[in-house]
Amino acid sequence: MDPLKLALMVGVGAIAGTIAARVAKGDNFGFIPNALLGIAGAIVGGYIFNFLGLTPGKGIVKMISETFGVDLPLNIVGMIVSATVGAIIILIVSGFVLGRRRKNT
Repeated sequence: MDPLKLALMVGVGAIAGTIAARVAKGDNFGFIPNALLGIAGAIVGGYIFNFLGLTPGKGIVKMISETFGVDLPLNIVGMIVSATVGAIIILIVSGFVLGRRRKNT
């Protein structure tokens, strides 16, 4: 795998995992757990958005590029949004599963 793509994947995962942890739990888990959560969230979120036929962040990168002259990958905002949504879903589902399991023991 291209090292730049790997770094982008880990970076997006860390951002998405951190946002999701803050939204769903009110805290964060640390860099590595957040990155892994975000990468897993990207898989879940990507599947959901593809299934629904939605493209999150469409046009935002173009606006940023035109306004600030910053060249970002065209789908970076969509990647962060879909990974964050997927990570939040993972945290909510795991909270239900683990919460029920704790109550039963």
